[in-house]
Amino acid sequence: MSDMQYDAIIIGGGHNGLVCANILGKKNKKVLVCEARENCGGMVNHEIINYVPSVPNSVSQSIGGLNLKYIPKGTIALSESGKHIRLIGNLHLDHATIAKFSTQDADRYLEFHDKMSQFSKTLGKFMLDSPPRIMNNNFSDYAKLFKLGLNVRMLGKKRFNEFARMIGLNIADELEDNFESTLLQGLIAHDSVLGSNLGARSPGSLINLLYRMAVHGNSLFGGIYEMEGGSESFISALLEKCNRNSVEIKTSASVKNCLIEDDKAVGVELHNGEKFFGKTVISNADPRSTYLCLLGAQNLDTDVKRRIKHHRSKGRVAKLSLELKQMPEFNDCDIEDLNSRMVVSPSIDYIEENFNPSKFDKLSSEPVLEICLKKDKDSNPSLDIQVQYAPYRAHGGWENIKEDYVNSIIKILSKYSSNIESCIESKTFITPDDIEQNYHVSGGHWHHGEIQIDQLFMLRPIPGAAQYKTHLDGLYLCGAGAHPGGGMHGISGKNAAKVVLGDL
Repeated sequence: MSDMQYDAIIIGGGHNGLVCANILGKKNKKVLVCEARENCGGMVNHEIINYVPSVPNSVSQSIGGLNLKYIPKGTIALSESGKHIRLIGNLHLDHATIAKFSTQDADRYLEFHDKMSQFSKTLGKFMLDSPPRIMNNNFSDYAKLFKLGLNVRMLGKKRFNEFARMIGLNIADELEDNFESTLLQGLIAHDSVLGSNLGARSPGSLINLLYRMAVHGNSLFGGIYEMEGGSESFISALLEKCNRNSVEIKTSASVKNCLIEDDKAVGVELHNGEKFFGKTVISNADPRSTYLCLLGAQNLDTDVKRRIKHHRSKGRVAKLSLELKQMPEFNDCDIEDLNSRMVVSPSIDYIEENFNPSKFDKLSSEPVLEICLKKDKDSNPSLDIQVQYAPYRAHGGWENIKEDYVNSIIKILSKYSSNIESCIESKTFITPDDIEQNYHVSGGHWHHGEIQIDQLFMLRPIPGAAQYKTHLDGLYLCGAGAHPGGGMHGISGKNAAKVVLGDL
């Protein structure tokens, strides 16, 4: 047992936890981070992440600046015919590329992008601060609500009406109304559903795209980067800052439960029996784990227990990593193309044919794929493949069907790369269930919970816990399950630190 009193004890050394720790440490608060794994970083590592957005300036500046270097990545919608669509986020060049397939689509793409970018900017302004509470007589909450309303009204009457109409719609209707090319439709729809439990025709899938754009520079296909040194370089930079800010970090320190006295969180107990005490406890774990495991159902009232049990957090994305003996050859792609992310999502119907069986925990034989090639001068190349609509618990059990499913993925790859099978040296497949077990994330969900209209803004993760404060005094949330949601940007950690500092 430790008699030392910390200002803040942070559960989980993922990127949001480290951002939060650094901001508190920079303000001369005594901070302890308890990380269950041997290394910090959580899901920000090569096993999970293919590419990243740029870390927002507000996050970087709040911890004294991060010297991170980014390499832009383009996007290629793969076609079996070899007539791929290549987009890089430059509107002028992307217009010229799409015009090769359809001049009408090219012109409409500019209009569509302008509209969606304006909407994502409006949402983006709301993401950078803690959300307001609706039923609360607090001036700052009223000010935030007024600011949000003003930002929306500043869209202008026509765009405001369009925003209000579209916010709960599915992305498929919007794409089919605007574009002729099924390949372009499939590509944009893919980015609208990636990481979610939604199909392209599911209500609410459009807001997923707006959220993604807000994180990626308000661009459909810009703002996508490979980080020099890999995503781990972000964690290394945060750990270096932690050292400078005198943040204490304990790895292999799995928290068993939160210590409670007089209805207030006062510390944590590790699985090895050690106890640490603090003025505040900040959980970077997902909301379900925080409430049901660290707090325990016995410490929750009936309404909170019901809400958290209905919090949707089942993952739908698996990751296949292929270590290669040599560089693969993709049909009608040159070496430069292989630096882009390559997407297998040829149409909206293709997405729906994947989504429908996943609702019943079944698998499609022709999955939706996002492919990134990784090259390192000191090692052989590898392909990292995100597989959309891989259920959390697959029908028949992952242990029984994993090998056949991996073979079906490679079969799809063979349609676009004639030599891929001969290039493969080894395979690693990570399911949502594996993510849950290995990273202690309930349901194995990328974002610690669905990004849908009823789990966003002042409703994220559940009503009553939207401003990073849980229903227990002294216990806060700072992870991806809190506002604004998942993504390697650190906004949740920054916002949570601001709230905690206001209470200390």
